[in-house]
Amino acid sequence: MLKEKTIRILFLVICIISSLPICYGQYKISGYIDAEQKNKTVYLSLLKYDEETMITENQILFSTQTNNDGYFEFKGQLLSEKDKLYRIHSNINTIKGLQLVSDNEKSNYYNFIFSNRDTIYFQKSGNNWFSESKNSNSADIEWRKLKSFEEQLEKNNAQIKNKEAQQQAVNDFAEKVKSYSEKSIKHSLLKLLAFSDIKKNDFNIKTDFEKDEAFYDGVSNSLKSYYGETSYYLQYQDEISKISNVILQQKYAFQKKLNYALVILVFILILVSVFQFRKLKALKPQKIIQEISNLTLTNQEEKITKLILEDKSNKEIANELFISLSTVKTHIRNLYAKLDVTNRHELVAKLKNHPWD
Repeated sequence: MLKEKTIRILFLVICIISSLPICYGQYKISGYIDAEQKNKTVYLSLLKYDEETMITENQILFSTQTNNDGYFEFKGQLLSEKDKLYRIHSNINTIKGLQLVSDNEKSNYYNFIFSNRDTIYFQKSGNNWFSESKNSNSADIEWRKLKSFEEQLEKNNAQIKNKEAQQQAVNDFAEKVKSYSEKSIKHSLLKLLAFSDIKKNDFNIKTDFEKDEAFYDGVSNSLKSYYGETSYYLQYQDEISKISNVILQQKYAFQKKLNYALVILVFILILVSVFQFRKLKALKPQKIIQEISNLTLTNQEEKITKLILEDKSNKEIANELFISLSTVKTHIRNLYAKLDVTNRHELVAKLKNHPWD
């Protein structure tokens, strides 16, 4: 009885130990290449989000050889736990080195989303290697839907020949993909790949960023939430920061020019004001003299005016002209009325520059 119980415990421990790799995630990438040449090299690469059609040696993670049946296999626990963009490919012509070929008759690569816990299997598919696959990654399935949606849009736009209409088609493509991304996509990597597809066309990202910054911020926030400040988030932020910096520099340059223009305008206004002030100051005495010259003063009023300008009192004026004080006051009232003044001070101010014969 005790021996049987011990055996059961040992069996349970063995099961737990054997399942540990699965707990930590174990991927498997396998399948066949249908090629005449045996022992072909198959490469597994990790891609940046905008490297779907680029190929360089520094992308390659692992390589393996096919057997005589064309079978290959990658497996282990060394891939990322996060969903990332990978490529599997094999060179059609080894002499030409790394090449990506994709047309209706022949293909030598396949891009897919994958993680450390997924499996993908490639069936034999003639010359189009890797075209028949089964991937357990749910994000990859959603990516195929996005690709299908974009392909339909591009198919509809392919017949457009007019350049102006083509640019409008590019803008429509971007707006529809952005709308699809916001409404139908939750995974941050898919949002990033949608952004990558938008910028591949002749679409003005900078202008769109100024109009719809919220879309680009949404992609950034989604990436940071899933990846943290690593990987695709940093790649995306670097690109968006460059666009943002260009916009800020343009705004700064415009503001700087505007400030210069305002300073020059203020300077011109000051010069004009000074010139006008001096002109008015020069014209005012002449105008007053002209107004006074047009007045008809009697000889007695002119004499009284000159004596007022000499600061003579009413009594002194009466004595000098041998007239009564009341007569002087009457003449002065008439002068006030003719010159439109109310007192001696105003009369003196108005007549001090008048040239008397």
